[in-house]
Amino acid sequence: MRIGVILQKTSPRKAQLFPKFLPAVSDQGNAVRPQAGLVLLLLAQLLLLIVFPLLGHHAPPLDVVEMHTWAFEPQLGYYKHPPLPAWGVYLSEAIFGRRQLALFVPSAVSVAIATLAVWPLARRMFGARRALVALFLQSTLAYYNLYAPDFNHNVAQMPFWALAVCALYFALRDGRARWWFGFGLALGMSALAKYSAVFLLPGVLLMLAWDSGARRQLGVAKLLAAGAGVLVCFGPHFWWLVAHQFAPLHYIAERVGELGAHASWLERFGSYLGAQLLAHVVLLAVWLGMRRSGAPAPGACSARFDDRFLVALGLGPFCATVLVGLSGSYLHPMWASAMFPLSGLLLVRALGMRAERLYARQWALAWLALMLVIGAGYASKNTGLWSRRTNVYARAAYPGPELARLLEARWRAEVPDRPLRTIVGTPWEAGVASFFSQSSTAVLIDADVAISPWVTPDEIARCGAIVAWNPLIGEFLPALMARFPNARILAPLEVDPQRAGTYYRKVVAAAVIAPQTGSPAAACHSR
Repeated sequence: MRIGVILQKTSPRKAQLFPKFLPAVSDQGNAVRPQAGLVLLLLAQLLLLIVFPLLGHHAPPLDVVEMHTWAFEPQLGYYKHPPLPAWGVYLSEAIFGRRQLALFVPSAVSVAIATLAVWPLARRMFGARRALVALFLQSTLAYYNLYAPDFNHNVAQMPFWALAVCALYFALRDGRARWWFGFGLALGMSALAKYSAVFLLPGVLLMLAWDSGARRQLGVAKLLAAGAGVLVCFGPHFWWLVAHQFAPLHYIAERVGELGAHASWLERFGSYLGAQLLAHVVLLAVWLGMRRSGAPAPGACSARFDDRFLVALGLGPFCATVLVGLSGSYLHPMWASAMFPLSGLLLVRALGMRAERLYARQWALAWLALMLVIGAGYASKNTGLWSRRTNVYARAAYPGPELARLLEARWRAEVPDRPLRTIVGTPWEAGVASFFSQSSTAVLIDADVAISPWVTPDEIARCGAIVAWNPLIGEFLPALMARFPNARILAPLEVDPQRAGTYYRKVVAAAVIAPQTGSPAAACHSR
């Protein structure tokens, strides 16, 4: 028996009704439907990427907390990055409420869409059976499981990068303007998630330079259609960038300089390359285990375009980043998260017909076992076992709810007549306290209204604010007092985890900004 497929007799009537969904292969007279396996794969990804992160987190990941902070009032842009991930969290919280489930759903959906996006491309290249094998192999990539729950700009970019690659394939194959427009839309959305979408372009140029058939599909009208797609998605944010002097690009340049100063070039570059190998470790193991067995794929001339496309778009963007790294620039390993939507397809192409052997029950069970092991390891971060075995306390076990309760109690003691509306502080401490707050609280990041436009000085003056920050960040307190000289320092908060052994006692510095005398309390009871 095969796993993930449904064998059934197919009548001519059904074949007419569903011609696009029936595979071109058969097994002992029965039509094989890998589409059922595809549905199971997507459902498993959604389930595993929601359940295990919920089990493994007492407090959300750092980047997700930041997206929650930004999502308080959606903007066309933010001081660090483009806005798409914050929009995703805003939409999820509007649907599911302010709970951790809402923070993990966007990641699960992003990974599922990134998987599904390459299905039409894989099916056209290999047929339905090997296409399903390619997607299962793709899902073993660490960016699709272990690193996925932290919904940040890298994860948010993954589905749109994959959609852009798929749309480009059909644009170059079929030449229709609608595919070029779809490519532009997906590219614009990818850039709206992260500016590293620009690295897609070297892959596109490589394909055009390499294949004359691809070049023949170019035309002014088609390029204009692609440009229109980019403009529809990215145009409003570009207008925001111009109005704000391209602030995120300045931040990125400064941040890259800071990160690059912490290690030698060889260490940084080796870490980047090593991380990509580790992310592909399962695919590499499968390739090494199967490369000496079975027959290779037939080398028909019709496959030349597909081979070139897989290499150009599957490896070209990553190779472009390697060239940037060789120039001395800093590269963070996670920046490549979205660049490998074709890794599973590349492996299937390398295995040829040998990949058919993976279309079997034992391989599906092995895949499920692997996902469960990864998930169980991830869930263990929120246990005392993790800290005992690793001698490291995971941020996932940070006492965020406990901190929120202590801050609210301190606020009620200091300002009993007004609700807590704003938490001022360093991004993690203030952000995680805001997420778990009983009130709908905004965060004034680093006490700077310039990077937190959802909070105004007038609101702070009328309603006051509580302040929480990491006392190890020495530059925060001078900045706070310079901007809010009436802030009064309180005794530090000693935050104990609810479950002993999961985290250590955390000390958080605190202060209060009292509302101005005579300001009406009634104005602070509604937003």
